[in-house]
Amino acid sequence: MPALWREKIAAKADGQDGRTTLAGGNVKTISPLRSLAVAAALTLTASALAGVAAPARAQGVDFAKAEITTVKLTDSLYVLVAGPAQGNILASVGPDGILIVDTMYPQMHDKIVAALKAISPQPIRYVVNTHLHGDHTGGNAAMARLGAVIISQDNMRKRMAEGPNPSPAAALPTMTYSDTLTLHFNGDDILIFHPLKAHTDGDSIIYFRKADVMQVGDVPASLRYPNIGVEAGGTVDGMIAAGRQVMQVANPKTKIVSGHLGPVIGFREIEQQIVMFEAVRDRVTAQIKAGKSEAEVVASKPTKDFDQARLGGAITPDRFVSLVYQDLSKPK
Repeated sequence: MPALWREKIAAKADGQDGRTTLAGGNVKTISPLRSLAVAAALTLTASALAGVAAPARAQGVDFAKAEITTVKLTDSLYVLVAGPAQGNILASVGPDGILIVDTMYPQMHDKIVAALKAISPQPIRYVVNTHLHGDHTGGNAAMARLGAVIISQDNMRKRMAEGPNPSPAAALPTMTYSDTLTLHFNGDDILIFHPLKAHTDGDSIIYFRKADVMQVGDVPASLRYPNIGVEAGGTVDGMIAAGRQVMQVANPKTKIVSGHLGPVIGFREIEQQIVMFEAVRDRVTAQIKAGKSEAEVVASKPTKDFDQARLGGAITPDRFVSLVYQDLSKPK
């Protein structure tokens, strides 16, 4: 990874390299080096609003019992948490309105709205998706019906629109970007950047630069076995690289919000996750080269020395090993 990666990202956020920015709800383009794609009209049509969220596979969640816990990070930033199988929501609340990162499953919408109203009466103006999985995007359509603009990386919208189970129009992001995007909202400069192929090939990481708070979605963060979106362009090596990118852009004092558990972690957890990923990758790679099948590799328990600290998540050790095998055994 280039040594100046962090500086280049910071330069784009400061306007030294040309980029597209959002301020006060208006889009302004300043000599962009990479395109910002407005994937659909910002004012959603009545037909789009009539849609419902695509079915999201809930990982054993009892939605009737699921409750939202609100964690205050700063006077304007809060995390909404609803258990290990649902994506954490980071919320920016202030005079410009409310921006949230991710929307959980659709069944949680009313509880999310109630939790946000308990913080502020302001409207929800923006949703930024970290990636396409239903525990992070299931509530998109309902948020769009409230008037929120949904934002994502280009590849995420494309996969949602064109995948084997396409999402309805109302759930799709209405604004996309390719490399970086900066929003000026509630007094902060919010840098959104794409870490290439990591958890999926359409991930976004969101950094509130003034508050020094970062939402990293499902790239390596909290101690758990994360899903690897091998069906959506995710890779083991990309997950490792994304964890390192987070530590280059952030700093040891940054409050890093994980996609699950946490909700706030630091460099130590990311470093531990990278160590785990590298060790399991190398063990599985060696067995693939020896001609072992997926079932044989899973049965060998290549994660066993890491399991005790990582059983709080929704992905089991065996499932994680299967995902690693599926990625590493693909033809190169």
